[in-house]
Amino acid sequence: MLTTLVTILPVFLVLAAGWLAVRTGYLDEALSDQLNAFAVRLAVPVLLFRAMVDLDFGQAFQIRMLAGFYLGGFASFFAGTMLARVLFGRRPGEAVAVGFCALFSNTVLLGIPIVQRAYGDDALTPVYGIVALHAGVMYALGMSCMELARADGRSIGETVQAAARSILANPLMIGVIAGVLVNVSGFALPAVLRAPVDMLATAAIPAALVGLGAALTRYQLKSEIAESLMVASLSLVLHPAIAFAITHLWFGLPADLVRAAVVVAAMPPGLNVYIFAAMYNRAVSLSASAILVTTSLSIVTIAVWLWLLKQIL
Repeated sequence: MLTTLVTILPVFLVLAAGWLAVRTGYLDEALSDQLNAFAVRLAVPVLLFRAMVDLDFGQAFQIRMLAGFYLGGFASFFAGTMLARVLFGRRPGEAVAVGFCALFSNTVLLGIPIVQRAYGDDALTPVYGIVALHAGVMYALGMSCMELARADGRSIGETVQAAARSILANPLMIGVIAGVLVNVSGFALPAVLRAPVDMLATAAIPAALVGLGAALTRYQLKSEIAESLMVASLSLVLHPAIAFAITHLWFGLPADLVRAAVVVAAMPPGLNVYIFAAMYNRAVSLSASAILVTTSLSIVTIAVWLWLLKQIL
């Protein structure tokens, strides 16, 4: 167990370095905006572009593995929405925002480096299959449910158009789509283009982790601790548990596919849940608290999941 924790700890130490540098005043708070802009709008899209260019689609897009991950996410979303409504008295739109916190795993900034640290580069192929669909599927579900739930919502047609625009304008999706197009075209990137792509892709995860840590200094734990713990139990326990049950117990998939689905499902929610809540002005403080609580707890829960998978598979 300790060995497993040590394996993933460097990822969180890099994140902590960004948090500590800003918290102590060593680096300016504005760093988080600039660094996150560089990471999310340039470096990480380039990382995903490169991954899609090199990806073996037949190996990455395993339907039963994807079903395990996404059905677990959907279950966590609807459970979070219902619990927020029934137990915490949230209004419908607020409840959807809470459910979105339990739905949207931090697949890129934490999922990719942790799987890479735990299992090596070869284990990333099915992870990229999850990542390629993640933003589109999760935002489409969240935005559709939000528009149906809130009193000032748009029509179904307007919702579909807004969701499509938001998804296609997402820099991460642009990187994914561009990489897929290059892959299926059979075009080989010349060395003069491949070299800068590799340089930016190499910088993506460290920059993103430091930026994420710096951004976390802006959020504070409010009064919604119990609700944040509810979100944590869904995103860190229920989601990966369902992914494990479907991929291993039901389908009996190979170990590499089970690990990809379960470990990525075990990631805490990222900054996207705060952006989603702020976009609709629903449960904004809860989303910030949930990010802090789940990210802190995930250091232990991810290690537990990695240890359990090692014992079982």
